[in-house]
Amino acid sequence: MRPAALLVGLCIAVAFGSGASATTRSDDTGLKTLPGLEPPELTVTHPARGTAPGYVFVAEKYGSNHLGGPVIADDRGRVVWYHQLPTGIEATDFRTQTYRGKPVLTWWQGLISIAGIGRGVDEIYDSSYRKIRELHAGNGLQADLHEFELTPRGTAYITAYEEVPADLSKVGGPSKGYVLDSVVQELDIATGKVVFEWHSLDHVPLSDSKEANHEPALHATKKRPLDYFHVNSVTDGPDHTILISARNTSTIYLLARDGHIVWRIGTARSDFRPASAVRMHYQHDARLHSGNLLSFFDNGGIPREEPYSRPTVLKLDFKTRTAKIVRTFVSPKRIASPFEGNLQLLPDGGAFVGWGGFRRVTEFGPGGKVRFELKLPFGDSYRGYRLPWHGDPGGRPSVAVADRKVYASWNGKLGIARWQVLAGANQQHLRVTATYPWQGIETAMWLPVGAQTVAVRALNALGAVLGTSSLLSG
Repeated sequence: MRPAALLVGLCIAVAFGSGASATTRSDDTGLKTLPGLEPPELTVTHPARGTAPGYVFVAEKYGSNHLGGPVIADDRGRVVWYHQLPTGIEATDFRTQTYRGKPVLTWWQGLISIAGIGRGVDEIYDSSYRKIRELHAGNGLQADLHEFELTPRGTAYITAYEEVPADLSKVGGPSKGYVLDSVVQELDIATGKVVFEWHSLDHVPLSDSKEANHEPALHATKKRPLDYFHVNSVTDGPDHTILISARNTSTIYLLARDGHIVWRIGTARSDFRPASAVRMHYQHDARLHSGNLLSFFDNGGIPREEPYSRPTVLKLDFKTRTAKIVRTFVSPKRIASPFEGNLQLLPDGGAFVGWGGFRRVTEFGPGGKVRFELKLPFGDSYRGYRLPWHGDPGGRPSVAVADRKVYASWNGKLGIARWQVLAGANQQHLRVTATYPWQGIETAMWLPVGAQTVAVRALNALGAVLGTSSLLSG
């Protein structure tokens, strides 16, 4: 067999981040350079025009016959970094945050029930894509999927749910029923210790729930408890307070550190008016901003109580306890997201919206015009973000040969503009035989005829060499 034919007949992959090599069959699933890794194929439905700086961050959930995981992508939908999770494990709330003054990647991962409750852990990875912390809920609970928010104090807010027996007769249910208590915890990241804990049942009555006197309250059991509150976001408020959002009361709450409710805004006994401004239905992702602005993602259903979802910004007047709608970012498609979702306000006055149960993320300009949209192939993303990132995996590119092609990848390496194929009779006689544009997490290139030794080289937009793979020899 000719040496070139030997190269074609094998897929020889150099492992990411190491000098070791492995030989695999060319029919392996997933990427040729990283066998078994199957990144989602993202589709740009509205080409990027004038977008804010940064990359797109989504956590692709598990789909039928597809694995999921955190994804960083560019404006053309090309995957820059992908962290695939095991079968059945899902990720949510993937984004960049700051820990000890340095940028990190964070997300939740675990199992998600049909009722939308998560049981898992919260992850922190450094800018080299290496895990540096894994946080668990305290006091015998399990971390829920809805929030993982780092604070400047070296702590993190998480959510959890606790199933407890309760008398539900006042909301139309059994006297010996079961309810889900929504729990907010603040954890010290370094030690994992709980430094703050809040329980919805201690402060919000069952009667405030939109589920009161309806199913599942009427027949709540231990197997199917009443999820009366459903906390879904937690973040710092002003003067050491905490802002939380509860889906099933359709209300946003500001909490004091002793746990009492400072004010509430929304459907359940709102302290702000008028009703036309503060009315919300099953909202997510409440955030306070400078200028007394409050943003949230107003789902509108399920059940459908508004014709479409309205990512909304309110201007709050704390003296008069009034609110005014100052911005909404409504999709021209009039997207009605049944659950989940987020609204990220961008520095230039635009916004990035994750549509939750509707598999899209959209970027709006300051005037509300769509300037980018991306569709996910399966599952959903819970939240989506536009964020700057400067990660570097280190090591060197990965290279493989299969089906008369050379494959190159460098998972998480930013700034690659082109790949060069280096080929020759041996290491001493390598030359550049072709140059190809970078096509995402893996780029396929034609194998030069008669090549006996092959490598790939990554270049940036200015032509500078970022790194060169190990050599493959026939």
